[in-house]
Amino acid sequence: MKTTIADIAKQAGVSKATVSRVLNNKPEGVGAETRLKIQEIIRVTGFQPSGVARGLATGKSHSVGLIIPDITNPFYAQLVRGVEDALNQSGFGLFLCNSDRSIEKEKNYITLLIEKEVEGVILNSAGSECDCQLETLEKNNIPYVLADRMIERSKKSNGVYVDNQYGARLAAEYLFARSGSKMLFINGPADLSQSKQRQAGVEQVFRAKGLNNGQLRIINGDFTQESGYQLTLKILNDCGFDHNRKNLPFNAVFSANDVMAIGAMRALRQVGASIPEEVEVIGFDDIELAHLLDPPLSTVFQPSSEMGSRSAALLLQIINKKNPRPKTITLMPELVLRGTTKTQQEKELKK
Repeated sequence: MKTTIADIAKQAGVSKATVSRVLNNKPEGVGAETRLKIQEIIRVTGFQPSGVARGLATGKSHSVGLIIPDITNPFYAQLVRGVEDALNQSGFGLFLCNSDRSIEKEKNYITLLIEKEVEGVILNSAGSECDCQLETLEKNNIPYVLADRMIERSKKSNGVYVDNQYGARLAAEYLFARSGSKMLFINGPADLSQSKQRQAGVEQVFRAKGLNNGQLRIINGDFTQESGYQLTLKILNDCGFDHNRKNLPFNAVFSANDVMAIGAMRALRQVGASIPEEVEVIGFDDIELAHLLDPPLSTVFQPSSEMGSRSAALLLQIINKKNPRPKTITLMPELVLRGTTKTQQEKELKK
């Protein structure tokens, strides 16, 4: 049978209130000898206090909710790890919610987290145009931090993001550096903040280099491997690609995430196009799988784990009322060249 506070109180010959004071480290009303006696009984019985009961006693749940759009995407695993590590160091628990890229499911999770009396929420939203979920959090006085994706009025909110436009510029500048470059840009959903920012970075380089329209093609996927595969394969089939005639419609692919880049590589292999000799490929994120591929995927690294830990740290500051003004943290990405780009392949051959 599970030991209760009442059992501890009976063994110690004290009230349940006295045991509660010891459990919550309240010095008043408990003598040193009594405190040691209660602590010894707790140790011997292996008593574990109820988090719910402690929350009722202290008025704090010491828990935070995290909502992400796609738990199957390895990028979010790294972000979640960063959040969890930071929360653990501060004695906070984590409720992890997967919205499946659905705003309705996201709103339902926010309602559930409020019912669970979390002290704050980290939101990686399914969309960038709906702010109704923020209104719900504010109405219930729940602190929140946006991570990775901005929402249309997020300039008034606390958030931790990567400089997506700069990251896209790094990839575009590399791929457009070669004479006669023709790039396929597989972007994410057009309505998301990252997609808009990454496309702006690509187009900025395109305009600066004075390239013609035939050197850039932009299509929108949904950040899944299947969309990267299907979209790339369709373009190759539509142009009637023939390996003998070398009539590839592009010689470079930049994907707005690594998962779609892996799908594009699958399509290229299926039609017999060689990587990187005929088509160079760059992704975005630098998931753990990227360097395990053959060839290893060149990509734009974004510090996803740091994004998670910084989001958690910022939320804890707000919970502890140490951050009265909205704050935006912008992390910088880096271009990582591996085997799917010629520069890295040329370096390897020279060794």
